[in-house]
Amino acid sequence: MRYFMNALMYCDLIASQLIGTAEVRCLRSFRIVPTDYDSEYLFTNVYYVPLEKKAFQNISIEILNPSWEPIPFSDS
Repeated sequence: MRYFMNALMYCDLIASQLIGTAEVRCLRSFRIVPTDYDSEYLFTNVYYVPLEKKAFQNISIEILNPSWEPIPFSDS
């Protein structure tokens, strides 16, 4: 039986947007299907969102579940 997990990708560069009842910096939501091998996820539709930071040296990306907990990834 294959199951999936909802994931949310947050990025500190973008402006906050309303999702549900919260204002968050969510770049994208997607589903993860756990596998026993390396896999990748290709986003076919491009989303344009407003930036909050115009100048930056670092980009912070977090992938969390809907309960705001980090999604575990293997070391590989």
